[in-house]
Amino acid sequence: MSALRKLPRRALRAFLRRHGYRVERLDDEEWRYLETWEDPSEPLPADAAERLRPDHPRLRQIESLYAGLDLPVLRHTRWSSKWFDFSTVLPYFRGDTPYVWHYRERRLTTQLKYFIYLNDIRARDRHGLLQRLREDGAFGCWSFDFPGYGRYSRDLLDSANEIDFLDRHVGLLERPGIRVLDIGAGYGRLAHRFCESGVRPADYACCDAVPISSFLSEYYLGFRGICPPARTVLLDQVGALQPGQFDLAINVHSFSECASGAIAWWLEQLRRLRVPQLFLIPNEGLQLLSTEMDGSRGDFSALLAAAGYRLKTSSPVIADAAARELVGVHDHMMLFQLQG
Repeated sequence: MSALRKLPRRALRAFLRRHGYRVERLDDEEWRYLETWEDPSEPLPADAAERLRPDHPRLRQIESLYAGLDLPVLRHTRWSSKWFDFSTVLPYFRGDTPYVWHYRERRLTTQLKYFIYLNDIRARDRHGLLQRLREDGAFGCWSFDFPGYGRYSRDLLDSANEIDFLDRHVGLLERPGIRVLDIGAGYGRLAHRFCESGVRPADYACCDAVPISSFLSEYYLGFRGICPPARTVLLDQVGALQPGQFDLAINVHSFSECASGAIAWWLEQLRRLRVPQLFLIPNEGLQLLSTEMDGSRGDFSALLAAAGYRLKTSSPVIADAAARELVGVHDHMMLFQLQG
């Protein structure tokens, strides 16, 4: 490194170019964007600093509760403290965190990709979901203002897209009183957007095997003023749920980050509860791959079949093939039906 510093600027650039690097000067604003995982432009709610702290008694209570349970879903792979210190997401949990990846590249590049994704959704948005949903940038959420369109985040775009898919195949917006069990619900992103969009669920139960997710869900659902119909179900309460209590189960990018034992446990619960439909988005296109303790990947499609779930329909998250390539998102939304 010291030898490189001694090279003339032109020679240094030539050296870096030969090794596949390009030198470009960035202004302070661009550096802040690239190096900061949360957007600090919106102030935190008045109670957030006090409520959303790693040593909060309620978080400690949930952590203790989960530590006392002997369940396969608590043997984490991706969502392990060895992989990420989840306490660091507080109180900016809607920033660029494991809950929602907001940006990975230069700001303008990311803006263009968001705009392409936005217009892909607009092309099939029959009910004006993109206008119904609002982004306020709370809790460090990265978003972009597009003149004549509005302010959009990854949270909002994904939610509008998922609600549109479910409306097409389940009749979500014309089905008041639907009862939903969201597995791996995180901070309650989709519960909030369901209620904001006019879906009118009778019950939206958020369940997650990660203590800090359950803690955040309790807070966020209350912050958004949607309790009821939305609620947080802790892991020790899952066994008390009754067959016929839910019409739809949701799992968005969660099973792909779990071991097969955890997936099997959740599917056993869905079969016990006789949940007729399962909405699933895996992380690898149409591939249904678990993440095992040793880092290997396994096909969990047989677990779905064993639980009685058969694929009814699927669609790419980004419908337009050219837009899909430009954005670099090849995920699929999948709807499974319980047989028998």
